Amino acid sequence: MTKYFSLLSIVLFFNCSPVSSSSDESSRRGSSDRPGSWARELNRPGLPNLHRVSPVLYRSAQPTAEGMREAKRMGIKTVVNLRALHSDTDKLTGTGLFHEHIQVKAWHPEVEDVVRFLKIVNDPSKTPVLVHCQHGADRTGVMVAVYRVAVQGWSKKEAIREMKKGGYGYHRIWRNLPRFLKKLHMETIRRRAGIGVPSAAW
Repeated sequence: MTKYFSLLSIVLFFNCSPVSSSSDESSRRGSSDRPGSWARELNRPGLPNLHRVSPVLYRSAQPTAEGMREAKRMGIKTVVNLRALHSDTDKLTGTGLFHEHIQVKAWHPEVEDVVRFLKIVNDPSKTPVLVHCQHGADRTGVMVAVYRVAVQGWSKKEAIREMKKGGYGYHRIWRNLPRFLKKLHMETIRRRAGIGVPSAAW
């Protein structure tokens, strides 16, 4: 009986520990057959996990103050912070960057969050945009996936594949995020965000 409970304790430890929520190995490294249309990795100081999604959209993990200044030098106009309990205000001081704070909860993203984000990236006066969360993987990943579908005309399947396998560090614990994207009614999202139907589609 003692041996049984010892084994059970080990199993529960590994199932409940942070290891179980770690990112997929393929997600951290990127797929060996990575399509050229996926976001391109960039190496800039203070901007971890930085990738160029399109001419008007970049993604990253939490920037440092140096990273905010670097973003300005890159031509970024607006920083969109998706973290619920963390402000960028102190890091943005003196940069001249616009700041948008969309407090996204990874366990329960809202349609309103998506609509607001799309309005920002579809506003020429605010682009190029840098969007980030803490790791630049999950909340950032789902917003970029929505952009891929709503603005660029990708299929949901391909946008989710990039989110999971693109090398951004997607964490398997957030299985709800791909499900959230799958359930979105894109015609309604586009209409509310003031976006027309994309001319190109996957």
